[in-house]
Amino acid sequence: MTKLPPEFDLSSVPDSLRAYFEAKMNGTLREYFSEELTHLRDDFLDDLPTEDVRTLATLDEHGRFVGDNYKCRGNYIFMLAGTLQSVVTDGVVTNPKVIERIKQFRGFDWSFQKGERTTPSEIEMINQILASVIGSLE
Repeated sequence: MTKLPPEFDLSSVPDSLRAYFEAKMNGTLREYFSEELTHLRDDFLDDLPTEDVRTLATLDEHGRFVGDNYKCRGNYIFMLAGTLQSVVTDGVVTNPKVIERIKQFRGFDWSFQKGERTTPSEIEMINQILASVIGSLE
């Protein structure tokens, strides 16, 4: 796992990123990512509403989406892809098969990137990658 330089000043880190850097400093990145990915799995809906989901977003005091939050949002998919890249970059996931699945997920040509709505099969792909990576962290 990558380490922070000894002179790293945690007090300079924005609150929204502090838990990550604390986990990195404390050697608890596996637990941190397990919690983050579980949040992305459990606290977002698989539904594909007919209305524009971008108009339904609200944030809590930690900058997380609250209320009816959907996995079909482009922002959600980008956030998930970034988190998945971090588990690889930080050396938390080392299983070559899981890393290859993450690479394929990140390289997928998503419907929202073409101005189309997310499909049920894309939601299934999101749930499969979450199950795979969370399983590898347990």
